[in-house]
Amino acid sequence: MKKVVLNISVMLFGLTMFAQANLSVVNQTGLGNMSNVDQFGLLNGSNVDQTGRFNQAEVDQVGILNGSDINQMGRRNDAKVDQFGIANYSNVNQDGRRNEADVTQVGLGNDSDIDQFGRRNSSTVNQLGIANESNVLQIGLDNTASILQIGVGNEADQTQFGEDNSATAIQFGEDNYSSQVQVGEDNTGLTLQVGEGNASFQLQLGEGNMAIHDQDGQSNLAITTQTGEGNFSFIQQDGALNTAWTNQNGQLNMSFVNQTGVGNLSLVNQSN
Repeated sequence: MKKVVLNISVMLFGLTMFAQANLSVVNQTGLGNMSNVDQFGLLNGSNVDQTGRFNQAEVDQVGILNGSDINQMGRRNDAKVDQFGIANYSNVNQDGRRNEADVTQVGLGNDSDIDQFGRRNSSTVNQLGIANESNVLQIGLDNTASILQIGVGNEADQTQFGEDNSATAIQFGEDNYSSQVQVGEDNTGLTLQVGEGNASFQLQLGEGNMAIHDQDGQSNLAITTQTGEGNFSFIQQDGALNTAWTNQNGQLNMSFVNQTGVGNLSLVNQSN
């Protein structure tokens, strides 16, 4: 009985030591900044740097070797990071006022990077799986970015320069890639990928443009390039090895492309 008690005590002591093998560093300069860090597991690392007024940072880590870096400069920026698993990494940089970033990572080796410069930009990243990667850059006012990744090895990049732009990428499967670049105002981009090895590229330069890509299958390629105002592009692909490229220049152009099967090719060029 004494040996059993001793063994249990040793195990509890070991778990306690593991639970304490985490590292948290917080640096705050300014007025009314708030930071809350909770870590449970082994060798998790968290770094929070706040300079300015009334910035808020919250980090929750459960697992092993997770890493989080939050850097906030300005006023009333808000960042929240939740990590559950092994070797997930999140980096959030906010410079300005009232920017918001929310990151949730569940799994192994997921990577997220969010950079916000300006005011009232909002970014949300949710990753569930293994080795998913997301990169968000927002420069301007009131831009909104959202990424959902469920699977293995998916990658999503979002870049926004301007005001009131909205980008959403949803990925289910393996090795899908999405790129969304918006320069201007009130542009909207949506990408939905289900399957493996699909690639989507959206480039919007101007105002009030909308691009929607819906890919279901394997190794499909969709490209939309828009320059001007009020253009609309919709590409739907169901199958494998389909390719669609829509290019729009000017105002109020509309394009609908639907591909079903294998190896279809579509090229649309609109200008006025």
